Amino acid sequence: MLYVGLMLTADGPKLVEINARFGDPECQCILPRLKSDLLPVLLACAEGDISGVKLDWAEAVCMTVVMAAKGYPGAYEKGTRIENMAEAASTECVTIFHAGTATEDGTLRATGGRVLGVTAIGSDVAEARTRAYAAVERIDWPEGFHRTDIGWRAL
Repeated sequence: MLYVGLMLTADGPKLVEINARFGDPECQCILPRLKSDLLPVLLACAEGDISGVKLDWAEAVCMTVVMAAKGYPGAYEKGTRIENMAEAASTECVTIFHAGTATEDGTLRATGGRVLGVTAIGSDVAEARTRAYAAVERIDWPEGFHRTDIGWRAL
């Protein structure tokens, strides 16, 4: 998945980063819209012939809110307990991606800086945003934080 991160400035768009990883939040808010089977696409890429590939995308908006450990990207505490994930995951049209978690003795714990990607699909930006933040608010993780401004410019 090729992702180009841009920052909009008074002088026009500026390139910030280029990523090509499936685990990034940028990918997590794109792939849920893919209605096509991903495996034939990946196989065609590996074989070097994408001429027959056709992708079918859902006409929807997708948004991801990252939950990170307090202190990230600097020093942060590891092993903190995360609770209420089942309720958060039951939010309509929400998928929660784990980036820095582990289960120890049946307890979900944060093991990294960027810990969860809470992704929601909606018919428009407002609906996707509402769903994503509703799920985030259900997650009980006092040692975590998230930005509250995701999608505000699009609104």
